[in-house]
Amino acid sequence: MKFVKQINIKDEIILRSIIKHSPKHLIRSRAHAVLLSSRNFKFDQLAHIFDVHRDTISRWISKWNKLGIMSLFDAPKPGRPKKIGNQFLEDYE
Repeated sequence: MKFVKQINIKDEIILRSIIKHSPKHLIRSRAHAVLLSSRNFKFDQLAHIFDVHRDTISRWISKWNKLGIMSLFDAPKPGRPKKIGNQFLEDYE
């Protein structure tokens, strides 16, 4: 079973801040999953909590172990922005 490598105090403080203050739901979920994984929650438990597939949890944890805090954020996507208004999306995040 794969878990998050030991989280230092600085990273834990950053993760807690992201969980409380990030405007993006997905980033908050990833940060929370990493924090829970460091407390030995299993993939199946995390998948149930965050309503995602266990492979998604595995990917989040692998990226965290490789990249740390930067793994929580999505890379910019090329192409034209979505046509749906940002205000509409923000109302449902």
